Amino acid sequence: MKFRKTVISTSVLALCGMLSLSAQARDEVRVPALTAPFGAGIHEQVVIFERLIAKKHPWIRLVAQESPGYVYNVKEMGTNKRREKTTVTWTSTGALWAGDTAAEGFFQKRIPRDTFRWLMTRSSNCIWFVSLDDSIKSIKDFSGKRIGIGRRSQTHWGLFTTKAIEVGNGVMDSKLEYLGNNAAMSALLDGRVDVAVALTTNTADLKVVFPSGPVRKLNASNRDYVNIPIRKAAASKVNKDLNAPFVSHVFPPGTVPKQKDTLECMGDYAMLASHRNFPDDLAHGVTTAYLMVGDAAGKYLGGGKLYRRQSMCVVPPGIEPHPAALKACKDFGLEPKILK
Repeated sequence: MKFRKTVISTSVLALCGMLSLSAQARDEVRVPALTAPFGAGIHEQVVIFERLIAKKHPWIRLVAQESPGYVYNVKEMGTNKRREKTTVTWTSTGALWAGDTAAEGFFQKRIPRDTFRWLMTRSSNCIWFVSLDDSIKSIKDFSGKRIGIGRRSQTHWGLFTTKAIEVGNGVMDSKLEYLGNNAAMSALLDGRVDVAVALTTNTADLKVVFPSGPVRKLNASNRDYVNIPIRKAAASKVNKDLNAPFVSHVFPPGTVPKQKDTLECMGDYAMLASHRNFPDDLAHGVTTAYLMVGDAAGKYLGGGKLYRRQSMCVVPPGIEPHPAALKACKDFGLEPKILK
């Protein structure tokens, strides 16, 4: 471990030296980054990264641009030619899949996944279900039950959750109530639904796990509840039937509060991406900038702890990596891990 730290530190010093030399040959470049609505965690994080990168990188200047969210970002990057060579975007592998399949209610026309290139991974998500009724042990038991999930306009809490129930498990007769993530958990605690959706946000290597607000609300209630997994077989069936990029995670006992047993859940990855026509020098510069300051973000925001160098170079399934981003990882002393 000491040897690896030395190698990375030496690589960083060498890279910083090269960047200092290159800074003499070019002016600062402003790179807009599409984020999410004001107040969303990812927007706040990018605002922090603006400042950190401006202090560390000689010429990359990240500029946070508030947006309606990941689905909008996919549409904007896929249709606005002015963005192709100038802009990066925050999105998820699930949102790219929704665009690629022109998911009803989200996209009016298809935006091919191959439009995009991976630059850096922030996190993975994990979705499962909870209930106060201990007789509901699996999704197969959802038949005839009231299931509180996200709004129809929400990808993770709504669309992906629906696919896990109906496609992954073949349960077509549950009573899906598209309430919104917070409202669904409140409905569970009030007895208005039998099951609610739960979610965590994690580093790609699962070393850091953040329970979502609804999960924290459930735990704060001090009520006894059961975790209902989305099995790997269900996630695999969704992927096979719908050509989707979802992954299955396994949480050991104690990963989330009151979790007594191993928990399987289904998720995707949140990442920084670009158009496939994004220039090599900018792709290398942006990825390098994030790697330079990533570990420092945790000092300013709780969500900043998601930016671990060891997991930022994990390339998720469902998107092709930008060659220059892979090179940036290697130049930093990190070997990219490409997931299939």
